[in-house]
Amino acid sequence: MLGEGGMGRAYLARRLVLEGWDRSWESAYRIADPDDATTGENALAVLKTIRPQLLADEDAEKVERTRARFVAEVDAIRTVVGPRIPAFLGASPEAAEPWLAMEYIPGPSLDSQVKKSGCITDVGPWVALGLGLVEALESVHGADLLHRDLKPGNVVLGPLGPVVLDFGLAVLAERQDFSNALTKTGWALGTPAFMPWEQYKDAKHVKASADVYAIGSTLFFTATGRTPYPGAPMPMPPDWKGVPAEFLPLLSKLFAPVEAKRPDLSEVRADLYTLLAMHSLSYEEAAQQLAEVAAAAGLTPKLPDQALSEGPDPEVHEQAQRAVDRGAAPDAPWLDDNLFDELSPDAEDADFLPHGAGEAPDRPAPYTPTVPDQGDSTTAPLPQPAPTKLLTTQTADSEGGKGLPVPPVPPLSTPPPAKADANRRPVSARPGPRPAQKVAERLRRAYAHRESL
Repeated sequence: MLGEGGMGRAYLARRLVLEGWDRSWESAYRIADPDDATTGENALAVLKTIRPQLLADEDAEKVERTRARFVAEVDAIRTVVGPRIPAFLGASPEAAEPWLAMEYIPGPSLDSQVKKSGCITDVGPWVALGLGLVEALESVHGADLLHRDLKPGNVVLGPLGPVVLDFGLAVLAERQDFSNALTKTGWALGTPAFMPWEQYKDAKHVKASADVYAIGSTLFFTATGRTPYPGAPMPMPPDWKGVPAEFLPLLSKLFAPVEAKRPDLSEVRADLYTLLAMHSLSYEEAAQQLAEVAAAAGLTPKLPDQALSEGPDPEVHEQAQRAVDRGAAPDAPWLDDNLFDELSPDAEDADFLPHGAGEAPDRPAPYTPTVPDQGDSTTAPLPQPAPTKLLTTQTADSEGGKGLPVPPVPPLSTPPPAKADANRRPVSARPGPRPAQKVAERLRRAYAHRESL
C-alpha cells in the first residue's frame, strides 16, 4: 500500500498481460487504450480504492454519496487528458469493491519538496512550476471541469515536471446548480488554506477563477513555505513578508478578492513568460532548473524490489490468468476460491508491499495520489466566518510528477454503442460481468430523459 487518505487507499500495482482478456472486459472496466508508456509486463500503476469502513457505514445514504463521489472522480479523470494529468488506465466504480487505476508517476509532492528541502525562490524553477499548473488547469477547464482542490499536496514533481493529481472534488463547471448536486449551497469543500474566499463561503457556485486563485496560493506556499493566511481565506491581501519582489505583481493579481478581477489562465501564462524574459531565461532552461531542484532533494519514494523486477510475481499472474480462464473478473469479490484475498478491503489494514529500511510497518508511506485530504476538507455546512476569525488546517503529503509541454491533446471521445445485429452470433452465452450490467443500467438512466437522443 502506498498510502491512504480520508476517502481512499492507494496501492502500487502492475498491469498484467493476460490471455483471453478481450475487449468486452475492457469495456466493462472502462480500460483505456494503452500507449507506449503503459504497456509491457513491468508497467506500474496506482490503484485507488474506497476505504472499507466508508462502504460499511450503516447510513445507506452516506454510502451512496461516497460511491457517487467516487464515480464522479472516475468520470473526471477519464475526461481530462493532458501532459500534466496522470493517464487513466481503468476503473470499476460500480463494483462491490470500487477501484480506479491510473498512471504511476515517481516523484515527491510539492508539499513534501518545500517542507523537507526548502522554498523555491529562484525565478526559473518557480516560473516553470507556475506554467505547469497553468497547463494542467487548461486541460481540466478544457473538459468543462473545475478542480476545486489544487494545492501543494496534489502537485507532484517528477523527471519531466509537475503533474496535478486528485480529482475527488472535480465538478462539471456548467452543472453545479443541479438539484441533485453532491455539493450543496452553503457547504465548504476543499482545503480552506488554499481556496479563495468565495469558495470558502459556497463551494457549489465557484467558477474557473477559483482554480486560478489556487495557482496563486500554491505558488505563494512554494516561495514562502507557508499558506497565504493562517487558516481560512480572507477577503484581503495576504502578508507579503518573505515573497521575492519579482513575484509580487503576478501574485497580487491572483489574490484579487473580487473573482472577476483575477486574470484568466492565458493571462497568467503571459505574465509568467514575461518574468522569464526579464531574467533572460527560456522555458526549457527554467524547466531544467525545476527538474534539478527536485532531483537534488532526493525525495522520490523508493519502490520495493518487486516493483523494480522485470516482470510480475508468477503466482499473482497465474491466479489472474486462472480467473480469466474461468470467465470471472480477476478482482471479482464473488469468486468462491479466495483468489486475491489480500486485495480485499476487509483485510486487516495490512501493507502488501514490504517497507524499506527504517520504515514503520504499521504506518503507510505518505504517498497518497488522487486521494482527497479529508482532514483538510470540510464537508458540513459552515457558518459565515468573521474576517478576523481564523480556522486552522493542515495539509497532507502525497507524492508523484511529469511533462514538458507538448501540443494539446484533445479529450478522448467515446463512440456510441453499435446497434445489435440480430443475425450475429454472440461471442459468449454467459451474461455480461456484473460491473458491466451496472454501467449499462446507469447509462440507460442517464440517457432516458435526453430528448436529443
